[in-house]
Amino acid sequence: MKGSTWGIFCQLFLVVSLAQAATPKYPVSVANDLALTRHYLYVNEDSSLFFNGRVYDWAVKNHQRTLESEVLLLKAEIWLYKGYLDNVYEICQTVRENAQNTGNRSLLISAMLLQGRYFTEMNVFDKAYAELSSAWQIALQLNDSTCLAHILNAFGVLYDLQKEPDLALDHYEKGLLYAKAENDALLRIRLLNNKAIIYTEQERVEEAKNLLFTCIRDIRNRRIAFGLDRLYMNLAPVYITAGDMDSALINIKLSLEIARKHNNFSSMARSLIYEGYIYFTLNDIQKAKTVFEQADSLALELGADNMHCMVLQYFVQIAEAEQNHEQAYRYLQQFKQVSDSLADRRNIVNLVRLKMENEAIQAELTNQYKFYRLILSTVILALVLVLGIVVFFYWYSRSRKLLENKQKENVFLASELEQENKKMVTQSIRQKKQTNDLQEIARQLQQSRMLFKTSNQPLIDRTIALLKGQDDEQWQEFESRFERVHISFLKNLQKQYPDLSPTEKRLCAFLRLNMTTKEIANIMHVSSRAVEQSRYRLRKKLGLKKKQDINTFLYQFD
Repeated sequence: MKGSTWGIFCQLFLVVSLAQAATPKYPVSVANDLALTRHYLYVNEDSSLFFNGRVYDWAVKNHQRTLESEVLLLKAEIWLYKGYLDNVYEICQTVRENAQNTGNRSLLISAMLLQGRYFTEMNVFDKAYAELSSAWQIALQLNDSTCLAHILNAFGVLYDLQKEPDLALDHYEKGLLYAKAENDALLRIRLLNNKAIIYTEQERVEEAKNLLFTCIRDIRNRRIAFGLDRLYMNLAPVYITAGDMDSALINIKLSLEIARKHNNFSSMARSLIYEGYIYFTLNDIQKAKTVFEQADSLALELGADNMHCMVLQYFVQIAEAEQNHEQAYRYLQQFKQVSDSLADRRNIVNLVRLKMENEAIQAELTNQYKFYRLILSTVILALVLVLGIVVFFYWYSRSRKLLENKQKENVFLASELEQENKKMVTQSIRQKKQTNDLQEIARQLQQSRMLFKTSNQPLIDRTIALLKGQDDEQWQEFESRFERVHISFLKNLQKQYPDLSPTEKRLCAFLRLNMTTKEIANIMHVSSRAVEQSRYRLRKKLGLKKKQDINTFLYQFD
């Protein structure tokens, strides 16, 4: 027992190591799960499905389309063996689309091969032959010996079901040559096992036994990951054909023991059906009934209606052997119901297949006109391109003229603006001089006020007030003219800097007119130094840095 456990451990370690070397692009945990999925594929389907699910989830999450397709094919392989055909066809179609989109021809071959096997299981032999033939042609182009061997094996099964055993054996022999060339021990065992099944059908008992014993010996000696339960199960019909029911029962019990050890419920159910059949043949009705009940329980738990249907047939025969015709009738009714359900499911799958085939035909018809549509589209595109070039040059020429006119207009407006600014500066200086003269007169009248008669002093006061108000009126007039040229300048300035004093706003206006310090000093009737100090305080209030030009800064408020 210890030696057996150590051997299995060594085998798994070797498989995982090879998987890591073969798939370095995946994390170690994913590579391990992928290796275990393949290892358990022909040993324990449930374990294989468990690891398969983990790899699939990682592949989908990380957008690994090729890996996703590979594990989908492995899952479909298990479902095909278990008899769950509903989703096999959809998986094959999905993988084919992925393979065609990525240009992965090896993956395409695998999908077509599995689809051929699916049609074989569905007894749609013409479609199976077409799929396998297409896969064969691509595999020949790639010179892929392994794929060619697998396709030959599938052809063999197809011909066996069509009752052409000689053709089937011929394909198995050719497949064995490819398997030997590739040193693929697992594939060789699968081919030998299928040969043994045909030999059993032909009652070539000794040849069938020799092949199966060779497979069992190779699996044990070379620790190949293929279920011994299947081989022992296939030995049972060999001994049944030879009339050796005791040996048949021994091999079925060995198969059942291995299946139970690996929790392979599908294989357990098949072995129990064989065991029940042997007991029934030996007229041990009670044992047969007990074993068939166990098989039926497993079949129902697995959802394997095909095995459930098979067991119901035996229940009918057992009930008839017990002279319980009423029970036999009930079992027969159940058998018919399950059989019809299976037929309905097959019909639904066939309808889906026919729908997909019709869509493929429609797509092919559409592709026939693709070339003509391409030519027409090219001509239209060329005409549109020429028209677009003509329109572009016309637009470009027109835009260039408009731009030149706009530039000329801007130069003219800038010249007018400059003239208007100079006019405002000149008028402002002249008006300020007049204002200063009037202010001087008002000052002198104020000083001489006491020299006038008392009756004339109110008139003198009104005259002085009128002369002093001239300054405000002139600023309002200047502000009005300034706003007509520099629209909203003072409003925008006031909005962003509401704390500016009237004097500071005037200084900003003068600076916007590009007036010199001397001109501003004359207008404001202050010294040039006072103007420089006012400019300094204004810069601080505006938050300007040392290198920032205040005149350039004020342009943004126009």
